[in-house]
Amino acid sequence: MSSKKNPSNILTYIENNLICWTSGNEKIDNFVRKMQLKINNDNEIVFEWILYNQFNEIKEIGKNGPITVYSAKWKDGPLYKKIDTWDNKSYVRDSNKKVALKCLHNSQKFIDSIINEAKKYSINHEALQTLYGISQNPDTGDYILVQNNYIWASENEKIDDFIQEKQFKINNYNDVVLEWIPYNQFNEIKLIGTNGPITVYSAIWKDGPLHKKDKRNYYTRDSNKEVALKCLHNSQESIDSLINKAKKYPTKHEAFEAFQ
Repeated sequence: MSSKKNPSNILTYIENNLICWTSGNEKIDNFVRKMQLKINNDNEIVFEWILYNQFNEIKEIGKNGPITVYSAKWKDGPLYKKIDTWDNKSYVRDSNKKVALKCLHNSQKFIDSIINEAKKYSINHEALQTLYGISQNPDTGDYILVQNNYIWASENEKIDDFIQEKQFKINNYNDVVLEWIPYNQFNEIKLIGTNGPITVYSAIWKDGPLHKKDKRNYYTRDSNKEVALKCLHNSQESIDSLINKAKKYPTKHEAFEAFQ
């Protein structure tokens, strides 16, 4: 069982080992320090202000309203405690870590909003969505949430609530993460057949399903996964019916017919 940590030890380590940093915004600096003080178990990463030049191989994944998401490699990677001691040697970085950059456009005008958004996430490095820190694009001024994964929203409250409910119920490493998947994630879409109000296609899902390989691993994706797309015509007119159909499917990664 992890024991509570002494915040002064955490701050001493940060002061002695992290390069002197500032976001240039007092509210964000104070928020980052508060997040660092909240560290109280071995699974939590050290929340950081991350310089934008730490990111390589930045590629756009998609857009949703005022949000653009990119994949990137974080050169230094997240800082966390490897063993159950508080000596300086216990901290390590997961270098060249693949991360998701959630860019909130014009967020520099709404600092409280970016902080409130950041508060929604866990700093547990084994969590489904871990927030490693905050960064900023120096060219646009837009603030960026640096995460392990990014999961899209549908912009339909009922569907988003259903997806979130399913995510909260994940209790086994063999469960895939139910997601809203943007249609542009699918390539090589081919008609398989039609049956009444349903048309089925085969496709390649670029990112692929999010899951854990085993109990000890972080979440990973099975990229370029061949999937079946079951298109329910006019289903936008009956969201409850769509959700009820979705409830019939298992979300086990190894299930014969998993719902993703």
